[in-house]
Amino acid sequence: MRHVLAFALLFVSVAAAALPPVDLPPMHHLVNIKPSKAVTVPRDFPLNHRGEIVCETCHGIEDIEDIPFEEVDKREPEFLRAGPYAKTTMFCYRCHEEKAYRRQNIHDLLDERGKYDEKACEYCHQKAPDPEKEYTREQLKLRLPPETICLGCHLKTPHLNALNHLRKPDKKMRRRMQAAERKLGIILPLDEQGRIMCVTCHSPHERGLIDVNKPAGKQVAGGDLKEGVVYGDHPWDTVYRADKQARLDKLQGNARPVKLHYRRLRSEVLLRLSAKDGSLCLACHAFER
Repeated sequence: MRHVLAFALLFVSVAAAALPPVDLPPMHHLVNIKPSKAVTVPRDFPLNHRGEIVCETCHGIEDIEDIPFEEVDKREPEFLRAGPYAKTTMFCYRCHEEKAYRRQNIHDLLDERGKYDEKACEYCHQKAPDPEKEYTREQLKLRLPPETICLGCHLKTPHLNALNHLRKPDKKMRRRMQAAERKLGIILPLDEQGRIMCVTCHSPHERGLIDVNKPAGKQVAGGDLKEGVVYGDHPWDTVYRADKQARLDKLQGNARPVKLHYRRLRSEVLLRLSAKDGSLCLACHAFER
């Protein structure tokens, strides 16, 4: 698995050792070097007379190399050529091949024949378990505690209200969870301290790796693991934004504006029960009707 940041750090450190120091901020793209054969520089991204990358290659602001770094207007559309870009990486992929820098989806475990690669399992496990066997948590030999391992790739707050859930359920909620496990034939595992964690709701394994008739193998069906979770626009969006935006503006002050959108789930993956129809929420919560 090649990680963009790790690759960039390695590239900068190796190349910088062979070049005189350049007064540029950390992690800035190298200049005065020729593009490698692995990249394709667009025709409208000019190189210098020696065919090397220079400031003007990436930036469309005139004489940008003569402007002090802190005075450069990074909001200018031509700060990055042919901009603006929703994400900086989209600009990088004008030259670099996106596929080569794409992080591997370690949940995508089965090939087209339904076979799995043990090496993929060992991102999380010290040794790949046999999906046909039953294991205790200790026998799974995880590289980190289950409540921590997801944070190697995911944010602690990957979705709304995620952080609010990372707590110990009270006795009443725990009884509801246990009843749901028995009734629906699923597992809702807690961490060693009895707290909810990512894998309480999310299955870490692709559907079908573990027999779907086993509690650990049951999860929502129908989603595309490569596509991931899919949301669709909804008419309630206008009302939602009007309700939240005033409070957000007050909270964020001079920080970068946050734009909210209300969207409905269209497709879901790696969930022990469906959030789309509310089944997942009802496994723990009771709502007044």
